Amino acid sequence: MQSELLKQKGGSKMYLEEILNQILHKLDEQQALLQVTLNSLTTSKAVASFLGVSPRTIQLWVKQKKLKDGKHYYRDGKRLVFIPAAILELKNNPYRGSSPLKEDMQKKENPKKKTLNPVAKKILGDLKKVSNG
Repeated sequence: MQSELLKQKGGSKMYLEEILNQILHKLDEQQALLQVTLNSLTTSKAVASFLGVSPRTIQLWVKQKKLKDGKHYYRDGKRLVFIPAAILELKNNPYRGSSPLKEDMQKKENPKKKTLNPVAKKILGDLKKVSNG
């Protein structure tokens, strides 16, 4: 398609400059949007939504020290204020170092096998024998 456009315009240098200017304009718009998004990543609710977890999970991660005070957030009185750059880094690199996202992903990939209580297992085994017998 681009080659067709270049043929239509005669491949002019001016046309390429127009395309580059449009790309640069779109890039500036995306950077501005990213800045607005990052600036809004300061509350537990916004961080939870951005990371795809519940606000309760964020609270647990803070309590369990999976999110680090001074790295991922700081306290403003009783209020937690999250550091957008650290949250973005956490989302972009969930497998780097010790990450709560990494731990959650591993839990989803390797769920715990459910086992029966030994007493329940014996009772069910006995019931099976009785029903087959």
